[in-house]
Amino acid sequence: MPILRRLLLLIVAALVAACMPAQETAPAHQAPKAVAAAALPAFPRLGAALPAGHTAYDNASLAKLFTIMTHELEGRARRPDLVRYEGAISVGIEGSGAALFTGFLDRYLGQLRRNARIAITRGPAPYNLHVRFIDGSSFRATAPAAGCLIAGGDLGWTEFAADPLRASAWAVAQETRIDQMTIFIPDDARPYLARNCLLEEVPQALGMSNDLYGLGMSSFNDDGAHLWPTKLDYLMLRVLYSPELATGLDRRETEARALGVLNRINPSGQSAPPLPSLRRASLDRWSMLISRVFSRESTESERLEDIDKALILVEAEAPMSPQHCHTLVTAGRVLSRRDPARALRLFDLARQVCDVAHGSSDIRHARIQLESACALLRLGRYDAVIAIAEEIWPVLAAHAQDERLAALYTLQSDALDAIEPGSRRAASARELADAWNAYAEGPGRRAANCRPPG
Repeated sequence: MPILRRLLLLIVAALVAACMPAQETAPAHQAPKAVAAAALPAFPRLGAALPAGHTAYDNASLAKLFTIMTHELEGRARRPDLVRYEGAISVGIEGSGAALFTGFLDRYLGQLRRNARIAITRGPAPYNLHVRFIDGSSFRATAPAAGCLIAGGDLGWTEFAADPLRASAWAVAQETRIDQMTIFIPDDARPYLARNCLLEEVPQALGMSNDLYGLGMSSFNDDGAHLWPTKLDYLMLRVLYSPELATGLDRRETEARALGVLNRINPSGQSAPPLPSLRRASLDRWSMLISRVFSRESTESERLEDIDKALILVEAEAPMSPQHCHTLVTAGRVLSRRDPARALRLFDLARQVCDVAHGSSDIRHARIQLESACALLRLGRYDAVIAIAEEIWPVLAAHAQDERLAALYTLQSDALDAIEPGSRRAASARELADAWNAYAEGPGRRAANCRPPG
């Protein structure tokens, strides 16, 4: 590895050392059926304790956003009253392979305590929030389209599987208080997916139940750009668990009290611009088209047809918006295998639109570059792939995007094998790719580069 590269690695490691997770190793007694989680590779470390984004928006518009995020759920379900845990929250984790993720969960709960002021910790039973790793084949038989599930109450899998509708958005909307919740994760999920489930489902179990496509600066966004909570997310969670809020508040009272809390803890929001509008009735059909593009049941030809319709609609109704950004990136992914040159043109346009919609420092810029590297590899432009890898790995590392780091290093390794077969640099890149694949995908597995939607 060149000296300059080593120095850059050490500098970035030092910058994120205060927040990097400890090594994760798979216990020797792990059940054989569970997917192993390898040790976190030495370089680069992950700086996930550095929340991304900002909260520089008017408090009145943030209070409205908070109300949407707590009183509305995915699938248009609505919750009449505010719900949250009242009192300290004890979290339990168990099941085949669960021990592989307890360290990760502890660090995540620590961030929620520090950044959102929530009294939550892994503790003794009875649990208020119970994470259960359950048999993967049984999970898929009950919920074939889901990666993980959340349900009200402290439930065993047998009890839940007898009535899986209790996990529907409608059922959750009927809950008038939170005392206990259960998160189910299949025990054969790839390590990065298990970690992502914890990152997403724990805040939802705490009462932040809505995902919004236009909310680009948040992990509560269906485009999945931010995996870890951002500064805005921690602010919303802090409002939810402030003393002024309580279970049972109606929508109007929730917004009024949230505004009071925000004026107290976010004084810069008293003279800031409003949050950009997230609601566009004209984009309801767009949401449906994008959902079909990502459906596992859609064929390639159906995805091509739906993404073309979505592009036409969003360019007419919401140009240069977060939805426009997401549509262009998705279109490039759909086309990358059959027409990588056209996909590259779409990614170039996506960068321009996403920079306007989200800012040039947003994580989406690095993710678009990663997708571009996939198309470039298919076109045999190996030097360009290596250049992208050198440019964006620090960004992906700082945002703890371990699965995408695995994909990036795999692309870099493939490119070096193509132009320098058998070289020391190619061998070093292969070792790095193998280490990150083991951490993200599981030992012996390899990231699926240029993964299409669905």
